[in-house]
Amino acid sequence: MVIWLFSHKWRVSLLMSKLEEFHSMFYPRSVAVVGVSTNPQGWGGHAFIRRLKKVGFPGDIYAVNPKATNEVHGVKAYPSVKDIPVRPDMVIVSVPARRVPEVLEDCIAAGVKNVHIFSSGFSETQEEEGRQLEARIVEIIKRGNLRVVGPNCMGLYVPASKFTAWGAPPKGVGNMAFISQSGGHGEILSRYAQELGIYFSKIISFGNARGLQALDFLEYLAEDPDTGIIGMYLEGMSDGNRFTRLVKEINRTKPVIIWKGGLTESGARAAASHTASMAGEARIWDAFFAQTGAIRVNSLEEMADVALLFLHLKPFRGRRVLLLGGGGGNAVAMADICSRDGLTVPTLAEDTRRQLAEFIPLAGNSIRNPLDVWLVQHNLEMFRRCIEIAAADPAIDLIIADRYPHDDDMDDDGPPNFAEQSQRVDEFIVEFAKNNPFGKPLVVAVNAPTNDPNGVKAAAELRLKFALAGVPAYPSQASATRALSRFIGYHEFLAKTQEAAEPTLASCCRS
Repeated sequence: MVIWLFSHKWRVSLLMSKLEEFHSMFYPRSVAVVGVSTNPQGWGGHAFIRRLKKVGFPGDIYAVNPKATNEVHGVKAYPSVKDIPVRPDMVIVSVPARRVPEVLEDCIAAGVKNVHIFSSGFSETQEEEGRQLEARIVEIIKRGNLRVVGPNCMGLYVPASKFTAWGAPPKGVGNMAFISQSGGHGEILSRYAQELGIYFSKIISFGNARGLQALDFLEYLAEDPDTGIIGMYLEGMSDGNRFTRLVKEINRTKPVIIWKGGLTESGARAAASHTASMAGEARIWDAFFAQTGAIRVNSLEEMADVALLFLHLKPFRGRRVLLLGGGGGNAVAMADICSRDGLTVPTLAEDTRRQLAEFIPLAGNSIRNPLDVWLVQHNLEMFRRCIEIAAADPAIDLIIADRYPHDDDMDDDGPPNFAEQSQRVDEFIVEFAKNNPFGKPLVVAVNAPTNDPNGVKAAAELRLKFALAGVPAYPSQASATRALSRFIGYHEFLAKTQEAAEPTLASCCRS
């Protein structure tokens, strides 16, 4: 036990030094962009500078262009990195692949340590020329002791330091980090997640990873005080044993959500041409998830779905669901979906059903669970009474409320203030989710009743309304139950791990 404590302190000391080592990468005071075209419509280096200026990056920005004599796009330009009078904290390289070795040599000569290689055209091309170029830059990186992100990647996205030269403009600073082998996935998630109120501490696009590895960034985020949730998109992994140990340890305190790409033959082939990754067999990754307890997802949308629960819900372990919706066929479908995802839909207690029957007619409704109670969906007082009685049932652990967007034109037979009543119920759901006296979590499934663009838009807007109010909301019952099952499974895994460790710890203490 003494040995374990010593090794733990030693590891923490190393990680603290990594926090210090990487600080100037994530919080640079100056950035130089190499490969800035004088064409105002140019892509690459110019786009990085334009974005940094747009978001108000507070540090100094320098452009590197051998043909520039004064300024490029409003920033001071120099022929090479060596000619910049100060040493930049970060250099972004956006030049043709054949010129990258020269730029790296200039960085070494200038004393630069942090480099992001945006350029592509290396081993991911699966051509001999690209492989040789990559081998050459690896040699330079090692010789110069450079901290390199890439090549073939978008680099770092840090809202707190306004070092966001790509991705969606930050709407805020949050506690979710995302490590991605794909820059495109980082771009998409930065937009999609922020719309749901999920804000980032860091996004790291690392591409071919011929300098810093995904594991280096994972170690950094493990101790990063600004990060509480870690998402990952991976196509391959070079050190499986180290990765497994690291994820298993981090996952105890910070949930790790992983989308593993390239598990099919076609996907593995695509991964090889995307980032030169060896994807690995599905059965190996099955074992990895079973050993580490990391949360497995299969899309960016699923990653955001799970992250919403970690942001807004407290841990719970029960799987018994109260389904509150309307429509007999819909109720059957909801129950089937829950069962497929390992959630149970228990029949409500006889006393609960008796209380509900006092004001909900049995004709056209069902009060057993699922609650097929279309009658109460747009009546605040009846809805309040219904959910408070049902949520109090001891057989219930959590609640899924099925909601639809409504306006006064959607039901010709409804009251004239149909939309207003629905809105009042929605507002109550938000309040109940946050402050219900039973402490039972509630999530919302928002269904679009039509494929009409206006109906789809209304459903999306209602979902955002719930999510931005702090209530996890989903575009379907299936996505809600899938996310809940993974969230519950994570906490079940932690509980089992802790229970298994307690006898060992007690035995160790006795000895």
